[in-house]
Amino acid sequence: MALFEYTELLENGKQKVGVIDADTLLAAKAKLRQMRVIVTKITLAKTKRRNFFSKTLLINFTREVMQLLSSGLPLYESLLTIEEKYKNHKAHAIFLDLCDKVKGGCRFSKALACHGTIFDQLYVSMVEAGENTGRLDKAFLQLYRVLARTEKFKRQIRAAMLYPLFLASFCGVVLVGLFLFLIPSMKELFEGRSLHPMTRVVLAISDAMNAHAFWFFPSLFILVLCISWFIRQEKTRKHLQAFFVHVPLLKRMIMEAVLMRFFRVLSVLLESGVPISKALRLSRGVMNNPVYEKVVFETEEGIITGKKLSYLFRQSPLMPPLVVRMLATAEETGSLSEMMMNIAEIYEEMFERSISQFTNLLQPVMLLILGLMVGTVLLAVLLPMTDVSAIT
Repeated sequence: MALFEYTELLENGKQKVGVIDADTLLAAKAKLRQMRVIVTKITLAKTKRRNFFSKTLLINFTREVMQLLSSGLPLYESLLTIEEKYKNHKAHAIFLDLCDKVKGGCRFSKALACHGTIFDQLYVSMVEAGENTGRLDKAFLQLYRVLARTEKFKRQIRAAMLYPLFLASFCGVVLVGLFLFLIPSMKELFEGRSLHPMTRVVLAISDAMNAHAFWFFPSLFILVLCISWFIRQEKTRKHLQAFFVHVPLLKRMIMEAVLMRFFRVLSVLLESGVPISKALRLSRGVMNNPVYEKVVFETEEGIITGKKLSYLFRQSPLMPPLVVRMLATAEETGSLSEMMMNIAEIYEEMFERSISQFTNLLQPVMLLILGLMVGTVLLAVLLPMTDVSAIT
């Protein structure tokens, strides 16, 4: 089914924008004729493009629904308020569709599920659980906390990588300048001399870059695009994630990030009344690591057979003993969701410390590596000038 946006002419002469679901444009027009709607314009609503509904907009939408519901406003009135706010936004058709579906008696979770590219299965399941328990405002509060914290840590990781990327880019510009401009201008000084192997290598690189300068930058740009495309492939990402799990410096950070997301979402789902087997399946989707996802998938099969979660996690070397002991205690006391939230908070604090330590360590290491690269080129250029016998 596609979503069509139409403009309706009302009896008082005013125009009103609406949306309708249909398989084709002709089917949409037929539906509107049956509804006796005078249509002046109808187009395919551009809701397939995810960039119309960014992650920031999703967080804002979740927060606004939570605030309006908490203040006692009914669901339809809350959605209508949000729809009016985003009247000039590119994603306005989505808000209109949600309003129309809820007004027509459709459950809110099913209305959200119609836009699966924006509201994923985890989002829809938490809303459905809130509808079943009659605490939709609480479900949106928990959703907002999960989304906001996830976005917060993404920003922290991006900020941690920004400075090293800047240093690497600056070093690349300096090296290209040395090879294309400085070294060729000093080439006459090296003629007729017995050069050090390191100097000969640097001169050969400079000659090659100057001889193919016209193709160098386009080739470099194409290479960067190819590497970027290759890394974005799903299969490549899975292989890289599986490899990073065994890298000593990254192993701990990945474990903390994965467990932090997993147990926070799992705790919220269990507290909302979602069965543990379904909660494990939904929480597995936020781990973003195939190695840990496989562990949880195997755990799901064990839960169906009646085994305890702590026993199943104990079988995996990837699950820390702290997690196993805390889950075993929670299963005995019957406070599984509360204990999982405590686990998430513990690993959240550990992850924040690890990010800070990693950033503090990475900056001097990058400076050292880049300094060695530039220093090696400069040393290779200056080395022949220290040969006093060649000068005399």
